Amino acid sequence: MATTSFGASPRAVAFRRGVSAVTCAVMVAGAVRPAGSQEGGRRQLPGVRADSAQMVHRRTGGFWAWVLEEAKRVRELNGGPLAFAMRYRIPTDQAKQIHDIAREEGIDPELGFRLVRVESGFNPWARSRVGALGLTQLMPSTARWLSRGITRQEILEPGTNLHIGFRYLRGLIDKYDGNLALALLAYNRGDGAVDRDLRRGRNPENGYSHAVLGTGLQRYGGTGLIRN
Repeated sequence: MATTSFGASPRAVAFRRGVSAVTCAVMVAGAVRPAGSQEGGRRQLPGVRADSAQMVHRRTGGFWAWVLEEAKRVRELNGGPLAFAMRYRIPTDQAKQIHDIAREEGIDPELGFRLVRVESGFNPWARSRVGALGLTQLMPSTARWLSRGITRQEILEPGTNLHIGFRYLRGLIDKYDGNLALALLAYNRGDGAVDRDLRRGRNPENGYSHAVLGTGLQRYGGTGLIRN
């Protein structure tokens, strides 16, 4: 029987190559095992569901499909209540309430959070010198125009305040044909004052729209509305 220069027969060399190939395959499979797997004593990475990779692998049989699925989940998380809670350092339940009510009223949550930050600093019991109340700083007269018979105590209730404030903003955005700057100025100054300045050829800006929308790279770039 012929042998190699190392004294091993071709059959033995082929056998060892086969074993090496199998070993490499096992190592590669372990290396690309989804981070959520608990097999082999691997630690689960934070934020990755342990069963998500297995679920996607069963459905598609592809590692990269799992990667795309996890990336999609992170993008969705980035625009959700938790992301806003972390950005503004507010309780998660308050962030969820603002986020959900904004969507219910057709307001982009991003704009809703910006409005509440400027108006009340997320203080549900905020009261201004002129009598504006709550998270969205509603004037009692405006609140009663939108919700007849509402009391001052009811205006201060966070959920009620957010619903009425966002509904009022939505109406102003519609009135000014999607011009967010004018709608926000009307929210702050009153639409009568804004309309009067516009009729007289004056700029109604008092700095409020810039405070809410931001400037430069931080400027809000959406329409302010969502379609439910």
